[in-house]
Amino acid sequence: MHRPSGIPSLTALVFLTAFLPALSACAKPAPEPKVGAAGYAGSKKCAECHDRIYSSWQGTLHAMAFQDARKDPQLIRGDFATPNELRNFKKEDVVFVHGVQWKQRYIDKNWRIQQAQWNFESKQWGKSPTFGKVEKSDWRKECAQCHVVGFNPETLTWAEDGVGCESCHGPGGRHAAADGAKRAGTIINPAKLPFGIAAAVCGQCHTRGKSPDGKWSHPIGFKPGDDLGPQHFTIAPKSDEKAWWPSGNMRQHRQQYPEWLESRHMKGGVACFTCHAVHDSPTKFATRLSPNNLCLNCHANVSTDPVTGHAPIAGAPQHSNCIGCHMAAVGKSADTGDERIHTFKVLKPEATIKLGGGDLAKQPNACNACHYHKDSKPGDLHRALDEGKKQRARGKG
Repeated sequence: MHRPSGIPSLTALVFLTAFLPALSACAKPAPEPKVGAAGYAGSKKCAECHDRIYSSWQGTLHAMAFQDARKDPQLIRGDFATPNELRNFKKEDVVFVHGVQWKQRYIDKNWRIQQAQWNFESKQWGKSPTFGKVEKSDWRKECAQCHVVGFNPETLTWAEDGVGCESCHGPGGRHAAADGAKRAGTIINPAKLPFGIAAAVCGQCHTRGKSPDGKWSHPIGFKPGDDLGPQHFTIAPKSDEKAWWPSGNMRQHRQQYPEWLESRHMKGGVACFTCHAVHDSPTKFATRLSPNNLCLNCHANVSTDPVTGHAPIAGAPQHSNCIGCHMAAVGKSADTGDERIHTFKVLKPEATIKLGGGDLAKQPNACNACHYHKDSKPGDLHRALDEGKKQRARGKG
């Protein structure tokens, strides 16, 4: 068959189609694969190499911090079957759910935070911060930064729902695209950071305050590996009565980081992940061990009978828990007392007497967190502590 000159044969076209891309690749480096917003790859991409960690992370509170209820209506945990005066919305109005374990808040299609939240411990509806002002709320502006990955405050968009791998390791696009040895230095590993900078990775969300411009209640522009200083965030001052008790202890949730900054743990180089697991949840509060076993890893020398023998009233069986005294349950996430202080200092009844005029509603303490019935007055507990100290002193003498 005659073929006009200058027109390549089918065989030639196949040859060129197959080999020209290869020749081009040899001539110049291949472009990096396209990654998500601001260089984020997504946790599923991390799973390709870190499948075990990814699998255990899926069971953490971080992974479930913000979820799309349209994909799984079973994520909606509140009681919508029983009428409640606080709840003025229907289950069908819920598009996204925010939070697990302590409380669950509900977001509609317009990003409004509904006025009632479901409190898990009490199994009751409670008021959310938007009670009576739902129309003015916008979850993206008020909460998103710490419940998603790669939040962009200018566009109110993000790379991934929930607190994912890159929330703590930073954007992973370059790391995922790099080959073998070239991956070194392309991702942040908090475990290899100076402990203060590592703690700031947690502190970016476990804190309360304002961005430099005062518009946001979380750090703006912070990336893992940064110093969480005033260029990103200013911690709520102790004069803020909504955030702090008169004693200077946390009154609300997400205040662990500023309390830790004041603690001996910080001065001793004990960071958040010294105590807390980061890729799984072996205990309710994601601690590596149960409270006593965890504390006694470092504090085994407190007494020959490590816990009850160390307690102010020695030998009392109700004082068998380190955190009962050293991490008073005085903060509030959903219900008062569901958040524990992180200064690790015993908050004594004396604080209630001196700072709250004896009124627990004005200043709680560690002892009354357990001894809360009407006969356990702060003054009586204060005297019992003093007597316990005297008994211990006599016993040592």
